[in-house]
Amino acid sequence: METQKHATDHSEQQQSSWQMANELLHNSDDITSLVSYELRAPLTSIRAALGLLLTGMMGTLSPKGHRMLEIALSNTDRLMRVVETLEYDSELFSNANGASHTNGTSHTNGTALPSNEGIERVNTVGGEDLAQPSRKTPIKHKRIYYDRLTGLPNRTLFMSWLRQAIARTQQTPDQVFAVLIVALDRFQVVSDSLGRMAGEQLLVAIAQQLSTYVESFGVLTRLQENEFAILIHQVETRDEIFAIATEIQGRLSHPFTLYQQEIFLTASLGIASSQQGYESPEDILHDAATALHRAQGRGGNCYEMFDAQVRSEAISRFQLETDLRMALERQEFQLHYQPVLSLSNDQVVGFEALLRWFHPKEGLVSPAKFIPIAEEAGLIHPIGLWVLRQACEQLCRWQQEFPLELPLTMNVNLSAQQLSQPRLIEQVSAILRETAIAPNTLKLEITETSIMSSPEAAITVLEQLQACGIQLCVDDFGTGYSSLSYLHRFPLDTLKIDRSFVSRIDSEGEQLEIVQAIVKLAWNLGMNVVVEGVETLKQYAQLKALRCDYAQGYFFSKPVNAEAAALFLKQKLAMAPSHRSH
Repeated sequence: METQKHATDHSEQQQSSWQMANELLHNSDDITSLVSYELRAPLTSIRAALGLLLTGMMGTLSPKGHRMLEIALSNTDRLMRVVETLEYDSELFSNANGASHTNGTSHTNGTALPSNEGIERVNTVGGEDLAQPSRKTPIKHKRIYYDRLTGLPNRTLFMSWLRQAIARTQQTPDQVFAVLIVALDRFQVVSDSLGRMAGEQLLVAIAQQLSTYVESFGVLTRLQENEFAILIHQVETRDEIFAIATEIQGRLSHPFTLYQQEIFLTASLGIASSQQGYESPEDILHDAATALHRAQGRGGNCYEMFDAQVRSEAISRFQLETDLRMALERQEFQLHYQPVLSLSNDQVVGFEALLRWFHPKEGLVSPAKFIPIAEEAGLIHPIGLWVLRQACEQLCRWQQEFPLELPLTMNVNLSAQQLSQPRLIEQVSAILRETAIAPNTLKLEITETSIMSSPEAAITVLEQLQACGIQLCVDDFGTGYSSLSYLHRFPLDTLKIDRSFVSRIDSEGEQLEIVQAIVKLAWNLGMNVVVEGVETLKQYAQLKALRCDYAQGYFFSKPVNAEAAALFLKQKLAMAPSHRSH
């Protein structure tokens, strides 16, 4: 009976396949629609399966078996390219058919819009039909309106739906809809680590996960690489939107399994509601993107809803970015210097250079406010090079003015973007030559997060910097997510304990124990320790009792300009028995 049933099912599938082929031949432009549609889906599945098989069996396959899988994967890719050629060059076969057919496709401003034929209507917005692809959908319509990787509607079709939703709201103001943009946090790190194919498979899995949830109340589209957009047809309250956003974050927080490895993701969401009175789909999508940007600026894994405050902040941020682009040219930047002292003898061993921006209208702008903008705007590297040059020139002057047995050192912060610059080593080396300071008197500080965003690449760059003789510090230790398995591999000289631990050591015994454990860890790894944020006499005494190497903070001196820093150094030297204080 089972065999007979299987035969019947196979016969029905074959008959259905021939029936669909006949429909495609009559309803699509030409035979290329049939070929590309019938080949793309199975080839995509085969390609993914071969990739998974190849990755999962890397350690167990014989060389011959490994080669056979590679050949199969290569041949599948070749067939996929044939399919893509057929889809994009359908005119190759139009002459063979005698003529090309339009199948009722209408054209507006040069853009083809899908006709009713071959489209299943499964969703509505206020009575307006929303087109979803069916097996009868002409291939060229799929190519224009649907994402090739996930099969989701693309931006073009999504914008058309938004126009319909806006028109409906203008006629019936109480019919409120909302747009959500979902961006995967740190997706690029996952893609870079596991490879492009794994990244694509992950996006397909996420698209399926979101589609299943969204289909009952809205439509989903893929906007770009790691961003999806959702149109919620109708909402009653803000809480309803927030509940949907929370559910999406919850669903995406569950691990995805790829290559026998669990992948954990978080997502940031930006939300815009039609209650703001939009007249164009571009405006509501822009505002949702603005809200998304704000959510990402808060560290990600959260959602933000666009409102008047968000708009005001976006305008202010844009103006600040515009002014920031001119700040170097207008010489609005200054360096302040915070002394680093040895806890063994309370003498200055060096300084940390800290950037300050004196805005002509706003006054002193906090680095916490403008540094993230500089990073996002791609300005941090030229600004960082300016800081490095100014700090090295100042260090050279101080070393000449104060010729100590152990020369003064200078700490300069290096951002994650600078760390990834291809010419970084060359540029740093040039500054060292031009300012004539010894490389070992320059200490570059890199945060945990900067290093761990791409650890293998960071190790390579750090090793090259260390080969130049430069000392390396990991800054804000304890606030990032580095693991001990990586920490011992980094070529680091100094570990800086973040001020968040120090601020509570005089009131919380557990914090003191944590600092003591970090100090011992650094010593075991061959690194010295600098403690940041020392503000009270009790903190100073406790850190000294722990035999920490160095410290900096307001207890000694706040960051000051070059003249005040030099004065502080002179006063410290005057109190010392001799200048052989190090």
